[in-house]
Amino acid sequence: MRKSIISAAVALLAIGATAGAQAQNVIANGDFELANVATGGFESFANLGWNNLQWGSYSGTSSIVDVAGDQAARVNGGDVIWSAFQVTTAGDYELSFDAVGDGYYSLYNASTNVELDRVFVQQATETTLQSAAYSLNTGDVYRLYFGSIVLPPTFSNSLTVDNVTVAAVVPEPETYAMMLAGLGALGLMNRRRMNGKRA
Repeated sequence: MRKSIISAAVALLAIGATAGAQAQNVIANGDFELANVATGGFESFANLGWNNLQWGSYSGTSSIVDVAGDQAARVNGGDVIWSAFQVTTAGDYELSFDAVGDGYYSLYNASTNVELDRVFVQQATETTLQSAAYSLNTGDVYRLYFGSIVLPPTFSNSLTVDNVTVAAVVPEPETYAMMLAGLGALGLMNRRRMNGKRA
């Protein structure tokens, strides 16, 4: 019993040591950082080989825009961009991205033809972090869509997104600390019980 508690504690410590590390992003090029976009300039997805970046665009009017040396995807009125991805481990994943303007995002399971979620985003003038959690399966192909739509009262005709990530939810180190404390208490109770039997 004592050896199994020690083994479990060592395993939890090993997992907890990596808990602080950020999980890998399964979205390719979600930061839209492309070296050949001029500062203050715009580039179309097609001119930059956007499909090679595993994203697609349904029209040619949206663009990658550079603001003060930082690139982002600007989706203009009515346009949609998307990225396909898969996960290697089934479980809970967090979608997060920075957004400004009017539009929506949609998470779609292309393997089952089911839309998992569609959320309207309305951030008039200030870039804001958006996030949501989803349970994803291995083997399924997912598509993450971003589209622009004019919404009252701001009536912005574009949605700008950046820093798009889909990453596995990693438990906080405090969770492992609580589990270790519980295992330690069990070990102490077991030791006292064993000492009581010897007496």
